[in-house]
Amino acid sequence: MIIREEEEVEPPHKKKNLARVPPFLVQPCHTFSSLPVEIAVNCIARISISYYPKLSLVSKAFRSIISSPELYAARSQTGTAEICLYTCLRFSTIHFTPPTRRWFKLWMRPKPNLTDGITIEKPFGNIFVPFTNDSPRPPYSKSTVAIGSEIFLFGGPTEGDFEPSSAVRVYDCRNATWRNLPDMKMERSYASSCVLDDKIYVMGGCRAWYEDQSWFEMFDMKTQSWKTLPAHPERNVRLGHTVRKIGVVEGNIYVKTGSQELKDWIYDVKESKWSVADWSLSARWSNSRCVVENVMYCYNSSRYVWYDLEGKVWRDVKGLEELRKYRSLCTTGYPNCVVEMVNYGGKLAIVWDKFERGGRQTKNIWCAVVELKKCPGGVVWGKTEWSGIVVKVPKSYDFLRCLAVSV
Repeated sequence: MIIREEEEVEPPHKKKNLARVPPFLVQPCHTFSSLPVEIAVNCIARISISYYPKLSLVSKAFRSIISSPELYAARSQTGTAEICLYTCLRFSTIHFTPPTRRWFKLWMRPKPNLTDGITIEKPFGNIFVPFTNDSPRPPYSKSTVAIGSEIFLFGGPTEGDFEPSSAVRVYDCRNATWRNLPDMKMERSYASSCVLDDKIYVMGGCRAWYEDQSWFEMFDMKTQSWKTLPAHPERNVRLGHTVRKIGVVEGNIYVKTGSQELKDWIYDVKESKWSVADWSLSARWSNSRCVVENVMYCYNSSRYVWYDLEGKVWRDVKGLEELRKYRSLCTTGYPNCVVEMVNYGGKLAIVWDKFERGGRQTKNIWCAVVELKKCPGGVVWGKTEWSGIVVKVPKSYDFLRCLAVSV
């Protein structure tokens, strides 16, 4: 099914036979309602969140529990919280009308348990499900960062407002609610942000005449306060929106400028000092990258690589030859194809697109989840847990953002 801005796609809870509800949960309602609330919450907390859309249709009791904060607190306490992928796409299929942004959530088909105790290893039917128009949606901005079950938005632009802002808003993905944090010291637009040790670092996006004031600041989650940090030493970086991506590796913040004229930089958090990134890092450091377990991964020239800090060299991730084939097919003659990499709870989630076979009007967006293992001798192996098409979109779409949250 092709996703267009004027179409609505049925969420999983409206589709028949998309996921089977566990048999013990479809017993007569009085059996479940006779349980104490604490036990009922504890039972549902141990069920995959993929079942929740179906369960919410069973009864008011289920709906009440599924929408309660106590359920997600229980999921955290029992270690059953799951990582969920949120993706924002922009569509402009109608001429002379503003493009629309739509958020999608990766719905994972639960793995069926067979009667003899064997579990099917490869799940099928994982799809991107769009948020409904009447439900609260996560924020979109280059500055968004996910921490646990929450998405943090720093400054502007926001939906319908393109002005810089010092406001900080937090979206809770568990119950689709908003809350505010103390304002930043500086108004920003299209800032960059990252997280390290209960602290959030935000840089850039300031007006030109304020580029020396609080260009770089840090929010302490414990004290709920902002602190100004040393600004970037290169004025051309401070003046423009040249910071493409930032990430944290072993206590240092790596800053990718995205310009051939400007160097990439590293900020030492402990020493509060800036330094120029090594040329070997910048040589293959692309926008398609992320950090998993203090290792930087990157997609460059149809290869999935990781950066060896000790050897100062990029090395191939072994075992991902099939994914490289998928990607090489879509890049041929079409350099604008997308590859996005996200830390998926210690694993690597890769999202990419390619044109449908035999046509150039629509694209398929693919997703893969890769388990990573670092071995002695400077080798990292990747094992693809699953991969497949998650949604079909018009070729004119834009890929905006991809975040992993815990719910």
